[in-house]
Amino acid sequence: MNTGQKNFIRFATVCCFLTVITTLGIHLFFPDAPTGFEERAQLHNNAMYLLNRWWIILHCLLALIAMWGFFLVQYKRAPGFSGLGFLFFGVFAITEIARQILVLFYLNPLRVKYLAESNEAIKAILKLEIENFSLFGTSMFGLFVLAFGLGNLCYGLSLFKEKGFSKILSWLLILWSVGSFMAMGNEFWNSGGVNSFIGHYNAFYQPLMRGLLGWWLWKKSKTWV
Repeated sequence: MNTGQKNFIRFATVCCFLTVITTLGIHLFFPDAPTGFEERAQLHNNAMYLLNRWWIILHCLLALIAMWGFFLVQYKRAPGFSGLGFLFFGVFAITEIARQILVLFYLNPLRVKYLAESNEAIKAILKLEIENFSLFGTSMFGLFVLAFGLGNLCYGLSLFKEKGFSKILSWLLILWSVGSFMAMGNEFWNSGGVNSFIGHYNAFYQPLMRGLLGWWLWKKSKTWV
């Protein structure tokens, strides 16, 4: 690993540690959006809601950089799984960033039009369009979760023949992918118990894993030449 590559791995490590903070923010800091339509129509004026959209975009960018750092470390040892894993993480990041951009620049302007419209017929059309956006957003979320789970699975398999902490990390990444697949499956099962488990899993297991990945990257940046 040349000096430039080593420095980038260290940069990716910092990004990975920052995702611990952004993950905790997503799952513990920001409040849930209201469920009523009229309350949700006002969200374009909610500073915390808007910050949450940009926070998620930042999180995805940091995670993508961190996962590229993982790929640079691991591609010579397991080019197939590490390359495929980063491909899935690319899909994960692009899908979620696109979903948030659509909320900011498509859905929110629709909300503004809906609130400003006086013609009840046009207002009903706008309301239907806003409500239908949730179906599109849920579909993108499904792709996001699937790609994230597959990325973790591939990265876990890329470490499967390693020893020591890398072997432990392999199993933890595979377990992370199982949690993601459970979250996707629960979109169909609608199990309250599974939903509660996934909520705790997201709040605690995900930041733990990002911290462990950051530590692994930092150790690799110091020992590889």
